[in-house]
Amino acid sequence: MRKEDLAQQLRQRQIEYGKIDASIISSISDDEIIDSYITCSCCHEKQVSPEQLKTIIGNVEDVDGFFEACDVAAKFKEQILGSAHNIVKAKGF
Repeated sequence: MRKEDLAQQLRQRQIEYGKIDASIISSISDDEIIDSYITCSCCHEKQVSPEQLKTIIGNVEDVDGFFEACDVAAKFKEQILGSAHNIVKAKGF
């Protein structure tokens, strides 16, 4: 998958969710929208490294695959480092 395509799918999810005006969502850069899904809202820790993110994006076919792959990476990180964080993948968000 291309980063631009993933970012567009993430934007579309946010627009469909309807909590933030579509014009604001549309103005967010590709990196910002992707980072919003891989960054802990409490401590701002990235749940995947830049290298992992690039690999994940290059190997998934859609946004659901992205969430699954990020979740696996976050769980692996948790096992290795003892982090208690997980990727946010609530339905509709």
